[in-house]
Formats: sequence, C-alpha cells, structure tokens
Amino acid sequence: MSTYLLLLLELLIGIGTGQRVLRVLRILASRLIKTLGRICPDEESARFGLGYTRVTLVIAPLILVLLMDLFSRDSTPQDSLRTALLASPGGLLAVLHLIGSRIGRFITVPKHQDARQ
Repeated sequence: MSTYLLLLLELLIGIGTGQRVLRVLRILASRLIKTLGRICPDEESARFGLGYTRVTLVIAPLILVLLMDLFSRDSTPQDSLRTALLASPGGLLAVLHLIGSRIGRFITVPKHQDARQ
C-alpha cells in the first residue's frame, strides 16, 4: 500500500471520527449552550465555548492519529490503520474528558438526603 494512501486513510479516520461526534453535538448544542450560558459571563463567551469544543473535537483525534503514525513507521499498513482506529477515539475520549471536567467544576449537585428521614 502506498505511503500516501495510508496517510490519507489515517487522516480520514481521524477527521471522520470527529465529524461523527460533531453530529451528535449538533443535536445537543442547545443543551450545551444553556450549560455554557450558566457558566460563562455572557452569551458571546458561551458561543465561543461551543466553537472551541467543536474545533477541539475535530483536531484532537487528528493530532493523535498523526502522532501515532510517527511512532509506528516500521509497522505494516494493517497495523498502522489499526493504530489509527484506536488513536482516533482515544483522542476524542481525552478531549471529552477534559471539557467535561472543566464544565463539571461549575455544576453543583444537590446533596442526597437519607430516605429514612
């Protein structure tokens, strides 16, 4: 398999994974904007947060796929594609964890009351 074709496939895997998550995020965008609206000082900041999230969800899997490609230069094309298929969701998971933990700091959870009282 050509090196360029392999790189193209790996890039498509990275971009495609991010795009699939963005489709889900479009469905949840109104909820995310409401959450960001409670956290951010104004609506423009909330919109920036949404845009930042979208860009990060596309870039992170792509960067991780490219980094893993650098470390797996001597592997077979099948192993390189397998690594890309693992790295792409790994990048998404890392970014979603980062964003979730940052947003989670601002969300308060009511304390659970004992049912016997």
